[in-house]
Order: sequence, then structure tokens, then C-alpha cells
Amino acid sequence: MAIPVERRRFGQPAVAAAFVLLAGASGLTWWIAHRVPVEETRRFLRARIEVGEQPPAAPAAPAGRAAVEERFATALGRFAAGHYAEAARDFAFVVAHDPGGVHAGPAQWNLTRSLLRTGDGRGALAALDTLLRHYAGYLGEQSPLLRQGLDEMEQGDLQAAQASLERMVEEQSDSEFVPLAHALLARIHWTHGEPMEMVRSFARMFASVRDRVPEYQVLAKQLERYASGDAQVAETFNRLAREGPQGFRDIYQYLTARSLLEQDKFDATRQALEELRQRFPDGDFTHIVDLEHAWNFLRNGQAAEALAIFERLEQTPAPPAAQAFDEFFDLRAELPLGIARCRLALGQYAEAVAAFDLAIAANPRSVYAVENRLGMASAYEGLGQLDRAAEVLRQIIADHPDEPQLWAVRQQLQRLEGLAAAN
Repeated sequence: MAIPVERRRFGQPAVAAAFVLLAGASGLTWWIAHRVPVEETRRFLRARIEVGEQPPAAPAAPAGRAAVEERFATALGRFAAGHYAEAARDFAFVVAHDPGGVHAGPAQWNLTRSLLRTGDGRGALAALDTLLRHYAGYLGEQSPLLRQGLDEMEQGDLQAAQASLERMVEEQSDSEFVPLAHALLARIHWTHGEPMEMVRSFARMFASVRDRVPEYQVLAKQLERYASGDAQVAETFNRLAREGPQGFRDIYQYLTARSLLEQDKFDATRQALEELRQRFPDGDFTHIVDLEHAWNFLRNGQAAEALAIFERLEQTPAPPAAQAFDEFFDLRAELPLGIARCRLALGQYAEAVAAFDLAIAANPRSVYAVENRLGMASAYEGLGQLDRAAEVLRQIIADHPDEPQLWAVRQQLQRLEGLAAAN
């Protein structure tokens, strides 16, 4: 019997949370303006961490020290009062006019926080990048373990970095830098392919924000339940989609559908997806609805219905507003995989081989690379071409030594080799 080809839901539910995190405190400005920080979020989750202590160059004609001191004090007061847009302008002034001064590090950190709370995800992520590149010394003064974790991330030692950051969270639980530590831990879990642990880290990030934001606390609690596999959380997501904060309702509606789908409640999933489409026709998630329908059909044994959707989506470019999400979620890579899996499920083995071959050629480094090759091996076996099926499995073993299913691949290879020898 061939190894079943399981769809990997690597990023979608987790990244939904990631975008909320990186959007701002209330989310309202971000969602209304649709200023989705896709490229910045991609960089935060995937790009190499660069840590430095050399501040940017000072301007040719900086403001005087007294003016810088006054603006810094004003910025702190405005931040404490919740006037984040004004605080951001003042903190930016301090950094720009005195980039090497005593207030530059804390001003850059608070600029990042202020921009998050105004909903300027792009600006906040750019400010965080500047903080890490130029003011890591300040972070080290405030939390040596945080700095240690950053250095270890820069060196690529994620196991050590995770240990340092977790220790920082435990030993400095009252620090205003704990949310940053949780965000960095989320990035590590993303890199390790642990989406639910990533969700859990973001939930803890929300919960640890010192200037409490009610929407953050609600989202933190529900994401923690979701990451823990609480089957009842779908009901809460559905309620919050109707009654929760306006800026988060489409997120909750989408998570309702996701959590129902993962419980194999196909009819309820279909209803939730249709409601998402109807209630948020211009929302950022609506272009995912048809794709989710297709996977829903396939998981429910309706391969022909799924195939029709996958083929239509492949022939239809994403709407301009959804292209960035398509790229981030790797949705285009799912379409050829979906077509190939449908062909395989329908027993159309020759067509499945061709479809898997196209999927591999189009996205050789996709997160679906192993699944594509497993599917191709199953299709070759269906055609009776056991030698070719075995060769595909050998290639998986050679190219993906860290693949979690490797033991099963080896068993499958041993079985095929036995069948080939018997023939």
C-alpha cells in the first residue's frame, strides 16, 4: 500500500496570527487601510537576523541636545497616555537627530512599539530591523539573555537561541522586552516547521504586552486554546466573528473555518467559508475560500469536485489585492499539488505522474516538495512501474535527510524493492 500523501497546512492559520501581531494594537487602522506588511513580515520570519551596535550616521545639521531631551520626554509622556501616533513622531525625531545619543536606543525601541500600536505594520517592522542592526547594545543592557539569543540567532544556532530566549522570559517575566522574546521564539518555531507552537508563541506575546490592550488579551487566550487543540474553540471563534472587535472579525471568521476543517467537520466548514465570503467580500482572506473548498472536497472523498476547483483556480490569476497573500502563503504551490492529488485519488495514474512532475518543476523548493515526490511514487506504483517508484523514494531519502516521514519512506522503499525482486 502506498504512503498516503497528506497536505501540509504549514503556514495559513499561524500566519493569520502573525499578521495580526505585526499590524498593531487594535488592528483597526491596518484592516481598514489594508496596509498588509507582507514583505516585512516575510523578512521578519525568514531573513537572516543581523545584530549590530553601530548607530546610523548623524545628520548634517542636527537639533540641539536640549531639543532632543525635550522631545524624548514628550514622547514618553505621549506613549504612556496612549497617544501613539504623536509619540512615534517624537521618538523618530530623537533617533534622527541624535542617533548615537543616550536616548537613541530606547527611542528606537519605543518607536517600534508606537508604530505597532498605530497599526503601521510596515513602519514597525522597519523600526525593529533598525533596532536590531544598530542598537543591539541597548537591548543587551536591558536584557543580556535577549541579546545572547539574538547573537545565537545571527549565528544560526536556533537551539541555543531558543533556550536563551525561553530563559529570558522565565527570569525577566516583568520586562517590557518579553513580547519581543516571544516574537523571536515564534520565528524560530516557524523556521522549524512548528505552526501550532508558533501560534502559541504569538498568543504569549499578546498576553505579555505590558500596556494592556483588550483585543490582545482576548486573542491571546483563544490562540492558546487553538494551539492546544481545544475542539470547542471553533464555537468561540464563531461568536467573536459576530460580536468581537470590528478589526478582528474576519480573522475570527477565518479561524472558525480553519478549526472546523481540522476537526473534519466538512459541512460546518463549508458553511463558515461561505459566511466568510459573504460577510467580508473585500477582505484579505476571501481569495483563500475557494482553495479551502477544494481541499475540503478532497479530504471528504470528492476528488472530482475538488479537481474542478483546483483547475479553475490554476487558470485564474489571483486578484491584485490578494497576490501578496498568495505569495506569502505559498498558495500557488498548492494548486498543482491539489490537481496531482486529485488525479491520484481518481486512479488517473498517468495524469497524476505528469501533474506531480509539473508541480515539482514549478516549485522544486516548495514546502510541498516531499509530498509531491511521495505522490509521484504512488502514481508510478499505480502504473506498475515499481523501479521508477523506488527511484523516486531513494531521491527523497537522499535530498531530505531531516524529513519526519523518512522512516515510512524507507519502509515503502523496502516493500517496493521486495515486489520488484519477486517479479
